[in-house]
Amino acid sequence: MHLRHSDIRIQAERVWLDALLSFAPDVRGLIICASPYIGHLRDSRLNYAAGILREGKFGTLLVSMLTPYEESRDPDVRYDVSLISNRLQALLTWIDQQPDLSGLPIGLIATQTVAGAAIRLLAREPARISALVSVSGRADLAGAEPLRKLSVPILMLVPGQAPELLAPSAQAYKHIGGPKQWHEIGNASARFIEPGMLETVAAEARDWFIEHMPERPPASPEPEAPAPAS
Repeated sequence: MHLRHSDIRIQAERVWLDALLSFAPDVRGLIICASPYIGHLRDSRLNYAAGILREGKFGTLLVSMLTPYEESRDPDVRYDVSLISNRLQALLTWIDQQPDLSGLPIGLIATQTVAGAAIRLLAREPARISALVSVSGRADLAGAEPLRKLSVPILMLVPGQAPELLAPSAQAYKHIGGPKQWHEIGNASARFIEPGMLETVAAEARDWFIEHMPERPPASPEPEAPAPAS
């Protein structure tokens, strides 16, 4: 499978979000990898992890959910779950408008506060995404009612050496009403910077998507040309 990597920008209301699309016509599905802010998409740790997803024959769409201006001038905007949820909706709308991407099964990896935004969106629109992985995510920011309504299968990957995440994540997990799995990675810090930890996280995410995302529907056969008149 030969993937093409394209730096793109996607409009979300009044801003343009930086993104990196890695795609080939024969991918089995598309995984959105969304983080509050990614400064250099191609060189990021998230893109490295996405490479393991691509080895599983998935296309990936890495997206920085905040602009450089927002990241530098307004550090609290990453906690605006409603704003990020609306931007995730804009991503899905953009995907639907792309002939090569529309109709593909979609999965989502959400880090940090994006996890709460994703749960809030998917509680309203459960058919939009087939599977969700929260990585060091703040699922608790979604609120109790969206957590109860969530029916999309979710894998929560929680670093064991980040107590500030463990307690709220455990509480959020109890509220989730749909299919769910919890994995606390004991020796990992919040950013999974320890040797081998990022690879572990990416491989678990890949396996979750393989298990829970549907097979890509077969392409419609080309109509046969009419026989020439005799």
